[in-house]
Parts: sequence; C-alpha cells; structure tokens
Amino acid sequence: MRNTSARGKAEWLQKLDFYDIALKLFSWAAFLFVLAPIIIVVVVSFTSKEMISFPPKGFSLRWYYAFFTEPPWMENFKNSILIATYSTLLSTSIGTLAALSLKGKTRDYPKINTVILLPMMIPGVILGISLLMFSGKIGLYGTVWPVVLAHSLWGTPYVYMIVSSVLQGIDPALEDAARNLGAGPAKTFLLVTAPLIKTGIFVGALFAFISSFGEFIMALFLTTGKTTTLPVQIFTSLKYDISPVVAAVSTFFIVLTVLFVGTSVALTGIKTLRSH
Repeated sequence: MRNTSARGKAEWLQKLDFYDIALKLFSWAAFLFVLAPIIIVVVVSFTSKEMISFPPKGFSLRWYYAFFTEPPWMENFKNSILIATYSTLLSTSIGTLAALSLKGKTRDYPKINTVILLPMMIPGVILGISLLMFSGKIGLYGTVWPVVLAHSLWGTPYVYMIVSSVLQGIDPALEDAARNLGAGPAKTFLLVTAPLIKTGIFVGALFAFISSFGEFIMALFLTTGKTTTLPVQIFTSLKYDISPVVAAVSTFFIVLTVLFVGTSVALTGIKTLRSH
C-alpha cells in the first residue's frame, strides 16, 4: 500500500512542470507589479479629501469636476489636444510617404530606415535642448510649433513602421493587375494601395497622437506659460500642490491610452480576420 502511494506521488511530481509554474508565477508577479500603481492612482482619484491618501477616505467625483472646470487644467488640456493633432497630421504624412517611397527598394533601405528611426534612439532631453536652441534662433520659441516638431520626431517612426509592415503584406500582383488594366500610378494608389493600408495609417496615427498627448520631457523644455501641456501641468502641480486632481488627470490619461490601444488592436484584429 505504501509502495503504491509512494509510486503515485512520484508520478505526480514527474508530471509537474516546475519551469512552467515558475514562469507563470513570475509573469503574474510582473503583471501585478505594473498594474498595482495604476490601480492605486485610479482609486485615489475618487477620494473626497483634499490631500492624496491611500486608501482613500470617502467617495467623490469632485476632482474630475475640478479637472474639467478649472481654467488652468482646461487650457493645458486644449494645448495638448492641439499639439497632438498637429504633430499627428505631420507624423502621419511624413511616415506614410516615407513608407511608400521605400516600398520595394532594397539598395538604400537600411540607411534611410536608420535615419527615420534615429529620433526614437535619441534621449528626449537631448532633443528638447537641441530644439530649444533651434527654436530660439529662428524666433519660434513660445509658440506650439517647437513642441509639434519635437513630437513629430517621435511620432513619425511609429507611423512609418506600422505602414511599412502593412505594405509588406500587400500582394504586388494586385497593383500590377491595376496597372495592366490601364490605371496610372495615382489611380493605382487611390483604388488599390490606399484602401489596403488605410487601417495601418489610422493605427499609426493613433500611436502618434497618444505618444504626443502624453509626452513630458521635450515639452518641459519647449513649452511656456501659454503653451503648457497637460503632462507639464501635472509635474508643476506635484511640485507645489499635491492635489487629488492630479490622480484624476492621470486616470483620464490611462483611460484614453487604453481606448486608443484597444481601438488599434480591434482594427488590426478585424483586418486579420477579413484577410483570412
């Protein structure tokens, strides 16, 4: 009887995959490590007290009301929307044109590809200081355009990479068939290529927008009182007045990011299903 029990226990231990268990435990620990601060910020944003505290005491939406009604927050929110919109339009245009121009070209592709992706490898502090000096020299400091240019430097690679990957999945025979039927380059692009890459362009634009909307480092160097963005305002508020409205604004950022990423995942998923 004891031998049977010992044999059964040995077989059970052999079936256990300790590596798989350890990997799952590590994955859950990492997931909780990332998720815990986000949960704390969201919970704190509903506190009814004047100061940030966890766990929060009471439940209130007053800090969300303060965010959407107090002039400084709303002005900076409008600045962030305006800058993100301009930089998204610029990033989407440049990134899409770059991806289209490099399609099918293998000779100069590595060099140009490196140049396009280079801004993502340069620290934001370096880009911020460089553009600060440049905008001061040409008289643009104090306007939104230095920030738009800075954010476009980081947004363009997102659009370029996404549109390039979509272009690589297009069957060249489709464009060849259109040309064989008498369609010129412009008509081929409008009727064949553009409909196939429109989802990629839209997803790239979403990533460019959200990266601009939440960018802080370069904006800290390039914004002034009239052009301050929401992330810079959050930083300023944390320095002088630790109010729960900061948690409400951060929660707004989190929700916006989740919506944008969820939209992009849904769009790419729908496109994948349609392709099958």
